[in-house]
This record gives sequence, structure tokens and C-alpha cells, in this order.
Amino acid sequence: MKKFELVVVGGGLASARAIKAYREAGGGGRIALVSRDDSVPYHRPPLSKRYLRGETDREGTLVEPESFYADQDVELLLSRTVEAVRPAGRRVELASGETLSYDKLLLAPGAFPRRLDVPGADLDGVFTLRTLDDATRIRDAAAAAGRAVAVGGSFIGMETAASLRTLGVEVALVELAETLFPILDAPELSRGLADLYRDRGVELVLGESVASFRGDGRLEAVETAGGRMLPADLAVVGIGVVPQTAFLEGSGIELDNGIVVDQSFRTSAPDVWAAGDAARFDDPVFGRARRIEHWSNANYQGTEVGKAIAGADGRYDSVSTFFTEVFGVTIKVFGDTSQAEGRTFDDSLERFLALYVEDGRLAGAVLSGQDAETEERLKRPIRAHVPESEVAR
Repeated sequence: MKKFELVVVGGGLASARAIKAYREAGGGGRIALVSRDDSVPYHRPPLSKRYLRGETDREGTLVEPESFYADQDVELLLSRTVEAVRPAGRRVELASGETLSYDKLLLAPGAFPRRLDVPGADLDGVFTLRTLDDATRIRDAAAAAGRAVAVGGSFIGMETAASLRTLGVEVALVELAETLFPILDAPELSRGLADLYRDRGVELVLGESVASFRGDGRLEAVETAGGRMLPADLAVVGIGVVPQTAFLEGSGIELDNGIVVDQSFRTSAPDVWAAGDAARFDDPVFGRARRIEHWSNANYQGTEVGKAIAGADGRYDSVSTFFTEVFGVTIKVFGDTSQAEGRTFDDSLERFLALYVEDGRLAGAVLSGQDAETEERLKRPIRAHVPESEVAR
């Protein structure tokens, strides 16, 4: 059994940020980083954008260079799967048979892509996009593809569709809802995006679901529930993710749509913290539990939890943000729009602003084409929950 001061489970952005912040806050001892990936932590946003388009290489996606981990006395246990966590014995058991002993444990396992349970989903040419290897396979397939189908009209589906089209591939995008980005409930923004995609040559198939993937050993077409047959050499399914928590069943660590943590990222087990996509945390700005699956959250939480593990004042205290970029248009979301009952907007994709109101007060905003001053000015009233009528445009 190997003994470590800190064991980090998960090889994503939150883990890399946590290790750096832990060291900078004075955290000592040996560290183990356990990841099912075969690479050191990398940024995921480029996978569906710059990396997929060939505008950056593998090294350009890394959070820290590989030498960082040796410099910080981190033992890399890559291509490893955690089988169980035993808080009572302070042990992490790996599928390889290895057992790690810890004084402190950080759980940042991330999430798995949802898969479509339809005929042909296992055909060669049908992909999900989560890892660097996934993006590499899709990029290689795109080089020989004439037609592609992106399934899903939110982040991954829209970003992948835009990147594949930029590479010269004919693309159809299939979305179950009647609008793009349905989670944002911003039909004005959706219409602007739909016009943008059609202008760039992307076929939009809205209000449709995938019934099957067709082909003899290899993808040849995507069939919709409405009977449409979309020719395709490759398909990318981007319909959301599920937190990776199955390995914690029976551990005694509280789970509820993720790993339950407090404002300082502590779980229900002693000396065990969690952060990133799989952490369901107390958000003091909105007074409720949330789980956020975006780069900005992993970046912020990773740094804060690293400080907390080292004994410094690391905690969640921020107006959450996330972003996407398609065909050169950047869209940002501030706050929490999920429980808003009202919305006002200025209608222009080049300079879009939607304000989301909950209980009469500002809860969130969706924007594009705004300057940095406007963005910062929006965050303050969201934090303060001011009445929407008092928000300066």
C-alpha cells in the first residue's frame, strides 16, 4: 500500500488547479493524481473548438506542462480506474489491485457523456466527445468525411457542428427541442443562432430525435424519429453528461445528483473534499445547492478547494459564469437562469442581452457582444439580487 498526504481522484482541470493552489498555500507531503485518462490534465473547451479544428496541438490543451507534476512531487497514476473509496480506513482502491492510503482526499472525477440508447449507437463513426482521445479520433475522421451529423443543440453539439463545418464538412444538427440552446429559454438568441448556422451552411433539424444510426459495420446515415434519413460519415452525440459517482456507492459519502459538499467543498466524510463537474455544492449567492458542468466552475472550484485542503480560506463565493463560442460568436451566461420566471432582452446576436428575474430580482444574464465593463457591471446586481428595474443597461 502506498501512502500519500493527498490523493486526488480525477485528471481534469479542477484537479490540476487544486494541486497548484494546495502547494501555493503551503500544503506539503506527497501527492497522488489518479486518472482514468492516459494524459495529464488538459482543458476541455479546445476539444470541440481549436483542437478539433487543428488550430492547436496536444500541448496547447494542457493545463500545466507535464514537468509541473514532477516539480510538485506528484505521482501520476494515469490510465487507472478507482474501484472504491474507504473513508473509515482512509484508502482508495484501484481496479488494478493497487491500494492508496491518504491523509486527505480530493474527489474530482468529472462526468461521463450521455449516450443514445438507439440501434446502431455502437457503429464505427458514432462518437461522443469528452476526452482528448475522443477529439483526436473525431478530427481524424473529419479529415476523410464528407457529411456529419451533430446530435444536440447545446454546448457540445453546437460547438462541434460549427467546428466541423469550418473544416469543410457538410453538417446537419439534430435537436429534440424546437430551438437551439433550449436550456437558456432565450428564443430571440436561438433565432439569431439558427440564422447564423444556416448562413454558414449547417442544416438544422429541430424538434426531432434520433431513432437509429444506420450502416453495415460503419455509419452511413442517421435516421430521425420523424423518418428523415441524414447521410453521414460521422456523428457526434452531445446530449449532456452524468457525474461519475458510481465508485462511491457504499462509501458512506453523501450523494445526491453528484457528491454533496458544503461551501468549503467538504463532503460528509472526514478529510474528504470534492470539486468540479461532480460536486453538488452550496451556492451562497442563490442559497441553494447546485452542480455546474463548465470550465469556469472547475477552474474556480479547483483553486478554492486546493486552498481549503491546505488549511487556507478556500470556499465558494462567486457569481457563476460559463461561455461558449461558435463561428466566432462568444455567448456568456452569468448567475443562475434555471429558476427564473421572467426575462427581458435586447434582440441582436451581435449585441445580445437577456436578463433573468427570480422573485422579482435579477438572478442571471445571457449576453454576447458586450464589453468587459458591462459584464462586470452585470455581476454586481446578480450577487446583490437587486430588482430588475434597477439594473443599468
